[in-house]
Amino acid sequence: MESCLLNYFILNKEVKSTCDFNPFLFEQGNGVYEIVRITDQKPLFLEEHIERFFQSLKLAEIQSGLSSKQIRSRLKALIEINQLKNGNIRFQHLAHPQNDNLFFAWITPTFYPSENDFKTGVKLLSLIAERKNPNAKRDNLPVREQANKLIQQNDVFEVLLINKDGFVTEGSRSNIFFVEGEKIITPPISEVLPGVTRSKIIGIAKENKVVLIEYPVHFEDVGSFDSVFLSGTSIKILPVNQIDNLNFAPKNPVITKVQQLYAELSTHYLNGFSW
Repeated sequence: MESCLLNYFILNKEVKSTCDFNPFLFEQGNGVYEIVRITDQKPLFLEEHIERFFQSLKLAEIQSGLSSKQIRSRLKALIEINQLKNGNIRFQHLAHPQNDNLFFAWITPTFYPSENDFKTGVKLLSLIAERKNPNAKRDNLPVREQANKLIQQNDVFEVLLINKDGFVTEGSRSNIFFVEGEKIITPPISEVLPGVTRSKIIGIAKENKVVLIEYPVHFEDVGSFDSVFLSGTSIKILPVNQIDNLNFAPKNPVITKVQQLYAELSTHYLNGFSW
């Protein structure tokens, strides 16, 4: 169930009290959404998130009537009225069976890794499951509920999705990368959500002559890699130390290099951001 933090949220173009937030709406409608990280009151890589939002709407064959300018204006208002300095915003288009199309934006709980997680890596558990229409960021309640249950029951950080043919696709809320020597391998874009952080990593690799290949990885071959890391809006670039009973080195010069380059790119973006 969705939670709305702080004092206000946005419904269409109006500011509403958090007391009026109805999480049950999101269990009944057809939703496309984005999560944006806010740092010092600035949204990180906002243009890419909005672009992916519209792409998800297109893939879901949903007409929103929204513009990029409208979304930016509403997110700015949400940040300012809540005096949000750091955190995550979720914005969502909801095609509800009993209402007109609705646009929501609210402050959502964060799930940021600890400093120790970045140092020692995190544990994953595999799950045979597939998201329908993986290129669209949509509410996939059955897969997400199954993954969340496994995370809670097994005390792991994330669940790694494996398709019916045995190939790795993505985490339940992240993208995944494998390191072999000085080479990085990640599943093909056709099989995963095109994460904003994922796209930034691919750009970083290209600009800095780091070999990165999009290639199908069968789960039986996962144990042959030196290291593994996840990427995502909340987790940034996070090393993995274990998948099921397979162990990996969380300290790897390739991962460290990508982490440093991503941090520099993020800082550069935020320093130059304006509404």
